This record gives sequence, C-alpha cells and structure tokens, in this order.
Amino acid sequence: MSRKWAYCTVRPFFRGLHYTGALDIMINMKMGRYYPPAKGDIMFIWTAVKNKLRKFIPVGRTYLDNKLNALNNRFKDLNNRFKELDKDVKRADKRQGKLLEDLRQEMRQNSRDQIKAIEELKKYIDQELQRRDDWGKRASEIARNAGDRPVWVLKCPAPEGPVKVRWGDYAYALSLKRYLDRQGIYTIVDTREDWDCEENADVVVALRGCHFYRPDRRNSKCLYIMWNISHPEMVTPEEYELYDVVCICSRRYAEEIAPKVKVPVFPLLQCTDTELFYPAEKQPETYENDYIFIGNSRGVARRCVVWAAADKLPLKIWGGGWTTILADNMDLIQDSEIENEKIPDIYRSSKATLNDHWKDMLDCHFVNNRIFDALACGLPVISDCCDELQEIFPDAVLYYNTKEDFDKCIETLENNYDEIRARAAAQWPMIREKFSFETRARELVEIVEKYGKKSQ
Repeated sequence: MSRKWAYCTVRPFFRGLHYTGALDIMINMKMGRYYPPAKGDIMFIWTAVKNKLRKFIPVGRTYLDNKLNALNNRFKDLNNRFKELDKDVKRADKRQGKLLEDLRQEMRQNSRDQIKAIEELKKYIDQELQRRDDWGKRASEIARNAGDRPVWVLKCPAPEGPVKVRWGDYAYALSLKRYLDRQGIYTIVDTREDWDCEENADVVVALRGCHFYRPDRRNSKCLYIMWNISHPEMVTPEEYELYDVVCICSRRYAEEIAPKVKVPVFPLLQCTDTELFYPAEKQPETYENDYIFIGNSRGVARRCVVWAAADKLPLKIWGGGWTTILADNMDLIQDSEIENEKIPDIYRSSKATLNDHWKDMLDCHFVNNRIFDALACGLPVISDCCDELQEIFPDAVLYYNTKEDFDKCIETLENNYDEIRARAAAQWPMIREKFSFETRARELVEIVEKYGKKSQ
C-alpha cells in the first residue's frame, strides 16, 4: 500500500494534505499546540484520526501507537531543548546587560580621564607659552649675568619637572656644570623642553643620549660640541657632522668613527663626581647592604638582576619599572627612584654592586659612569664586560658574560672579599686623576680653546 495519502477524509480541514503534513497537525493537536478551524473536542479529533489511520495503515494498533508516542516524545525533547535555549538566552541577556553597564562605566571613566587630560593639556600649553615668552628675554639676561665670562649651554636629554631627578643624564649635567663654572665659564643646563631656545651662547655641548639635538646655526659664533655619552647605535655619521667637534665615550669607537666623518673626533670617557663619590674614611666592619643594584629596568629583564633574584641573593634594588619583571620578588625593591646625592652613602655601606650596560654601549666599548662612581667609593663591582673596560680596570672589576661567569663572580667575591675590596679601593687615585668631572671640564675647555670660534 502506498505511504502517500492523495486525499484524507478524516476531517474537512485535512483535505488535500500530504500525509506528513497531517501527521504534524495531529501531533501538534495532541500537544495542545494546534487548534483546527472545525469545532469539537481535541481529544475526540485525536482519537478519530488514530482510528482512521488504523484503517488506512496495515499495521498493528500497538505498533502505530508506539510510533506516534515516539514522535510525541521527540517533540517533548525538542520542547525541553527550546526551554534550555530560552534560559541560555536569558543568561546571555543578563551578561550582555552587565557588559553594557561595564561599558557605560568605562565611558564615564573615559569622560573623566578626557576632562583631566584636557586640563593637563591646557596647563602644558600655558607653561609652554610662558616658556617661549621667557626665551625672548633670556639672551639679554644671560649676557647681563655672565658679564665677561663665556657662555656655555649644556643640552641635557632629561625632561623638565620633578621627573628629571630620575635621569642620570641630569645629575651628569649638573656635575659638569659645577666644574665648568670653576673654570670661569657661565654655564646653563637646558632640559629637553628648552633645547630650541637661542641663548646667544659661545659654546653648546649636547649630551647625546637617547634624544637627537640639531645645532641652531643661526648663532654663527657658537661652537657646537656633541658628547656622545650613550646609545651610539642611534647616531649616524651624518649626525656627527652636524657639529663642529665630536667627543665619544670610548677610545675604540672614537678611532672607528674618526675616519668616517669630516669633523674632529676625541675620546672623552664617562667619569664621576669625586666630591660626591669618594672612599669612606674607615671601612665598616659590617655592611648595611649586601648586594645592590641602582638603575631602572628600562623595560627589559636585566640579566644580572634576574640571575641574582633567581639565586636568592640578598639583593636590594633602587629604580623604577621592576614591579612586573620582579613580581615574585617585590621585597628586593627599596624605592622606585633615588636622588644622586644619596647614592654615595649607599655605595659606601654596601658589600658589592651589580652592573650592566646597554648592548650597543657594550658593543661599542662605552663604559657607564656607575662603574666609576662605585669604584670611587671603594665598592666592588660585578659587571658585564668589553675590552676597553677590561683595559681600564683589568683586575678591579669581576666580569661576567654568561650565567656561569656570574655565579663564578659571586663565589670569588664571597671567598676573597677583603682582597677584592682592597683592589677596588686602590682605584681611587687613578679615578680622581683621569676619570673625574674636573678632568673632563678641563679637557673640554682645551678643546674649545683649540677649535672655538671665540677664544677664551
């Protein structure tokens, strides 16, 4: 017998339906979800339909009832699934509501932040307008204050404001200024915001670190000197040639650059302020600090610090940017910043200091001033190394390149501390004579006397 009904005479409203459509209607009637247009009791219709089906379909009553019940159960399962989906939708709506509320909170916070940023911008603009007003008066004021003294301007990369004390370049510039003043020079330190100020100077010394400065050639009498104290990989031969004289903090690198440029090049190594950094009158019997490190993280995991923390060395750190890198060793951090004037006392009361260099400084043989500062205080130094550093201090510094070297330095220091401390203290006479700001100020004056456009 064919499984297809051409026409169904169960009820007038079934006429012309395919049999599968009739079944859908019957099942829905059973579940109370379909009401035929004809009047009458639903259960009666359902029973009548089943009886009619039994006459048309040659199967047993139980078999047909089971099939219909299976279909009924299937639709019940689907209904339950729809209910679960409905719950999921409601939960999603709730989550969406929370997300929307969080978004509103964020927008309100952003609005407050924007207002704050606008106020800060207004304040900054006012300061800059005032600064530029001052620029117009500065040249005449400087000329009046300087008198017969030559005017030197030190272009310092540090920004203006309280943050400048965190910059080693600012402390560097202040020390150099003090010793230049003693050479009979009227010295000014320009932080980065004042680099464009024309002060009618006789000499401009740009402390070239991580920021570019272009000499202002409107002042035709001025001698422009670059002192490349760090980040040599950022400086091109073309930039060196913007200056009248170039000084470089490495003998080897100065020799390398000299034939590549048309301007005079001199080695002028970094140094220390011997009025701040000097040995203790008496070596203490016990030290307030064991191992120390003074410096910011610079956004990188500096090897010697990470190794020391991993080895649980009794290390103390002064510097910013360490909270993420040393999240599990926050007890090592003493402060996020320290003034330069406080560092000598820490050096003189510590057992040893760790040191490292930027990679380009190490590759170009630039020796950082922290080594001179520490050794001037008689403090043993554990540092990465380059050939020029080893030539200057062949046995006064413990050197490492690898973790194994670093471990060996610690072991050597612990086993031979008095001998290593004595070697460090023995460097003081040489540092005072060759690696002091007093010596560098004198050398700069000699360079200006030779190449200056206005002789002193």
